[in-house]
Amino acid sequence: MMAAPAFGQASGSDTEAYHPRAFRTKGGRPACLVNASVTGCPDNTIIAFGGFDQFTDEVYNHVLRLDLATFTWTLVDNFGEIPSVRMGHTTTYWRDNKLIVFGGENENRVYLADVYLFDITTSTWSQPQISGPTPRGRSRHSVTLYDDKLYVIGGTHGSDVLDDLVYLDLNTMTWSRAWKFVARFDHTSWVDKNRLYVFGGLTQEMDRTGELCWLDLSEHPTWKSPNGLTPQLSQTSFNNHDGRTSRKESRLAPPAGAGSTSQNRYPSPLRQLGGNPPAPGSVNSVRFIRGTDVPTETVGNHFHHFCNSTLLDFVTAANTIRDHDTSLSALDLETLVWKQLADGEDVYINANYRWHYLAISHDETTAYLIGCPLEEEGQESEYLSDILPIDLRRYGITPERRDGELGGPGTIGFDLANMFDDAASADFLVTAINENYFSDDDEALWAMVPHPRTSPSTTSLSLQNTTTTLVHHHQSPASSSSANSVSSTNMTDPAISPTIHVHKLILLSRWPHFQRLYAAKMAEFHSGRLHIPEPYSVVKAFLYYLYTDSIATSRHCPSLATVGGLLVMSNIYNIPRLRALCLGRINRELDVDTAATIWERAGVAGENVLRSKAARYCMMHWGRVVRSDGFRRLSKKAMLELFEEIDVEGRILGGEELEVVGGGMAGSGYGFRDGEGVDDEGGEMEIS
Repeated sequence: MMAAPAFGQASGSDTEAYHPRAFRTKGGRPACLVNASVTGCPDNTIIAFGGFDQFTDEVYNHVLRLDLATFTWTLVDNFGEIPSVRMGHTTTYWRDNKLIVFGGENENRVYLADVYLFDITTSTWSQPQISGPTPRGRSRHSVTLYDDKLYVIGGTHGSDVLDDLVYLDLNTMTWSRAWKFVARFDHTSWVDKNRLYVFGGLTQEMDRTGELCWLDLSEHPTWKSPNGLTPQLSQTSFNNHDGRTSRKESRLAPPAGAGSTSQNRYPSPLRQLGGNPPAPGSVNSVRFIRGTDVPTETVGNHFHHFCNSTLLDFVTAANTIRDHDTSLSALDLETLVWKQLADGEDVYINANYRWHYLAISHDETTAYLIGCPLEEEGQESEYLSDILPIDLRRYGITPERRDGELGGPGTIGFDLANMFDDAASADFLVTAINENYFSDDDEALWAMVPHPRTSPSTTSLSLQNTTTTLVHHHQSPASSSSANSVSSTNMTDPAISPTIHVHKLILLSRWPHFQRLYAAKMAEFHSGRLHIPEPYSVVKAFLYYLYTDSIATSRHCPSLATVGGLLVMSNIYNIPRLRALCLGRINRELDVDTAATIWERAGVAGENVLRSKAARYCMMHWGRVVRSDGFRRLSKKAMLELFEEIDVEGRILGGEELEVVGGGMAGSGYGFRDGEGVDDEGGEMEIS
């Protein structure tokens, strides 16, 4: 069999016609798996978990790996707290090579609401300790991961089609309360531009629908959890400040080429089930009635995927649809216009295959249909015997590079990254503060950092003076040198970091401050060296950003503490793009381990809103924050300032006293000096 990189091309030339081609898999092929989960992973594999055998009804908890380089299935030896057998569950790639499994039903038709983590690298299962109200067990639901929150929508529980929406905060492993959203199962959900979308699936009446529903999300949560506490969202939270969902109906005129549509501010599926209050925020829906390019969800076997503000609908052959009626269609969420990208015969080979699963590569460039040919002898024992790779880029679908992420091979950022810190080609040298030279509570390190509001015109002088101060402070042999002698101090002063090799052209084109410094022919112009009085790890991440426009997790920017330092530099040098990237990543990744560090760095950077948010986070999770390395690395002065974020009347409650007031904490604020009161989600502390 041919290897995966061919992707069915007739030859290696990009100029020739592209024709997808199916491949026969090797190894121990999965037999007759139904309602399993298949997930594309960064190591160029697909992980399949669970499901049941359609011929024996046996339910599994096996982990299977499909190597996409060789199309070989292997049964994975897995360890740890292995989940029970299940089907109809969901598996989602999170980060750090971990998968999240939620829900499903077991062989006794018991509906599950448990959560497991699978470490792909070590093949080890773990079950995190989770707090908050456990949602109702379910199967055939949908999940979407956004802002480190796992949103769970709908599903089935026995004969009930669930209409609830909950989320699991993965930073604190806490469930939110449940809200009423839309009753669906076997549907697709995703988040785009601060909207939570649901498309397709089956309703309570078992009707397959092509209705698109969405819930607007905003920065400030307005709903209350069951115990009266306000759950905190960083970027993802619901709007509509009166906490109610509008029932006003309106008509949406269809855009050109969209076919007939209708829009309802409170669509009928939202009224079907009771129990939970409506999700705060504006809920909208569009139903596509007819149109030449509108796919009919009631016929054929449909797979959906969201990519770059576009919903893809893979309409594959089934008993209810002929081969020439299959297609690959796309819905543009900006215009709500459907377009058929290709006829099915140009995508799915022919009608002699039945495709049962869709998996998307981790870089979202390739779709993989997994199934089997029809009417082949012995096929019942090889239900997932074939795979069809589809290069989405051939149909004009390109993954959107998220802010702060590095592009792939062939992009300028990726290629320039290979030249970063290359001594052989570099023509300029940069040094920084060697943070390893200072103890954890040595405030001299931060005392020498320029104030974030230093104007660009004076920053150069500040840098030179700080360099000299640094050398004198530690009484280096080079202490009599001026800022022009950075090269000599780097050789002798342990407070100076190793040299970073860069290119003047990159610095001149990407860093306005360096442009001014170089145009003025200051000392750095003549010496070919520059000292930046910031920690070495931060400076290296900053220079890497100049090369790549990226602060994504990598060897140069692995931690949120480094991002906090970059935020300081973005304010020193007035780089709005870098500031936006830093704030975006901090909002997504702020957790117990980094909250104290981010609070301190936000203060240095003059980011008062972020500082207040980080302080609230610290207060809400105080017991865990004070045990974190980030908190312990704060200077004594910073610790005292963090304590003073609580007003003078604040106190910590515990034991019986906490139990007495635990139910009446709604509306009691923390009493921050900026006047923004926030309820304690965890119930560990009351500041009144």
